[in-house]
Amino acid sequence: MLGRLLANNDEEKASSLDDDFDDSGLSEIVGGKLTFNDGENAGSSVDKFRSWSNVSGIPSELSPRKSSQRVIFEIVSAKTVTEAKKKYVSYTVLIKRAPGLETQPGVLERRYSDFLNLFQIFKKRYPTLLGDFPFPKKALLGNFTADVITERSVAFQHFLAFSYSVRELRQSLELAEFLYNREIQEAHSMMKLGQFEDSSVLLENVYFVQEKILDQGHFSIYYTLCVLIACLNAVDNVTEAQKYAEIALSFAANHERTELTVPLLVLAVRLWWAVGKDKKMLETRLQEMKYAGVNIDKQPTLLELVLHRECPLKA
Repeated sequence: MLGRLLANNDEEKASSLDDDFDDSGLSEIVGGKLTFNDGENAGSSVDKFRSWSNVSGIPSELSPRKSSQRVIFEIVSAKTVTEAKKKYVSYTVLIKRAPGLETQPGVLERRYSDFLNLFQIFKKRYPTLLGDFPFPKKALLGNFTADVITERSVAFQHFLAFSYSVRELRQSLELAEFLYNREIQEAHSMMKLGQFEDSSVLLENVYFVQEKILDQGHFSIYYTLCVLIACLNAVDNVTEAQKYAEIALSFAANHERTELTVPLLVLAVRLWWAVGKDKKMLETRLQEMKYAGVNIDKQPTLLELVLHRECPLKA
């Protein structure tokens, strides 16, 4: 089947659409059965991620991945989307850890052109690493048939797994952009419009992605948590803000000299008080930082800081 996917088709034309799905061709892919939906309109990014987000309760084991765990990329569904009179297939990618039960997978919604752009950038920048990797070519016809979508889904899974397995690709800005930076930027735009609850849904999913694919204590995880905490606090979701602050503070020592840490600690003192937890250790930590020469007075709030800070683009 994969050989048919890699046939010598040159171009994909938007006007050549096969609108009818034939679900008789559904096949098993890694970890489960690919499902199809013929959705005429795309929902917002927030709606895509909200259904996967367990905002009311965060398992205590939510911490950056252990080195003994491996990462699995699994495409579990595909749906047709119509935007501005153009039609395309949107693929839902789950990012999970193995072994063990994954309670909070990261979720991505990407289309063929997103995968193709990433592949072309990698091919140009790292030609020796990609070699003759069999990426699915554009097709003149049949882009919306079950066979083509299933075959592409398998190929995309292999491509993501391969990209993650190679250190240069895994640590590249391009992969970070594909996996989570665009959602961070979208959340940042929402925050500027005062849409803090919707922003927190996106950021929570970004955290679920990052804590699986990045090293423990990575600054990108720390930054995402700080922005998420600020958004949750802005909508008075104190309980969730405190839970995520506890995770962020578990490796804040690695980033003590960044401008985020003092505002995070100041907010954490208030959050600990609000949920009835002992805040003495946090206050002591702030005083120790002050004695070490860190300015802890007249600092902007965490929300003020992240609202006026450009999103980090480093992987």
